[in-house]
Amino acid sequence: MVDIGSYQVQIRTKTDGEQEAILSPATAVDMPINWTCSWPDIWQNTEFDLENIIKLEYQQQVWGLMRYTLYPYPGSPETLEIENLEANPASAGTKSNRLIEPIGKWLVWYATQIGLRYCSGGVSDTLILLKSLDSAFDYYRDTIEMDYVGATNLAPGEDGYVFKFSREQAADFCRRQEQEWRSPIPLDP
Repeated sequence: MVDIGSYQVQIRTKTDGEQEAILSPATAVDMPINWTCSWPDIWQNTEFDLENIIKLEYQQQVWGLMRYTLYPYPGSPETLEIENLEANPASAGTKSNRLIEPIGKWLVWYATQIGLRYCSGGVSDTLILLKSLDSAFDYYRDTIEMDYVGATNLAPGEDGYVFKFSREQAADFCRRQEQEWRSPIPLDP
């Protein structure tokens, strides 16, 4: 699976202010058993030739996880899809309750970097797709600033929404994130 290695990123903690966290590919031992998503099951069902799971880690604790898929087509992948994204429940909810921020923005930044490097965007110029639960609709529309595409069925009886980034929007998102939180520092040689 394609990943871009590990990065040191800037975060803000509720207790210690500005700190550094690590964005990197996750391993099976990183999968929590007490989050909303069943991450051990997601890990078991991940096809690592097309998919990968990354984590945001701070002080040796996982604070965010994201699974993404590169959809290969003849030649090169056209689109990257963010399939699962979750912050540690201890830091989820309203901004005033978060112990660490930003978690989701850094995970989306990582996936967007992969999309910018490896995906063509196809004829529709859709570089990144994301499926969202109803509870995260405002976050992806207003905070991440993705374009709303429409409603979808996530699972039997579970409705959701689809968002997208074009190549230009993806690049703009990365620039905004890096201006606000500083450019990530690659950790791999």
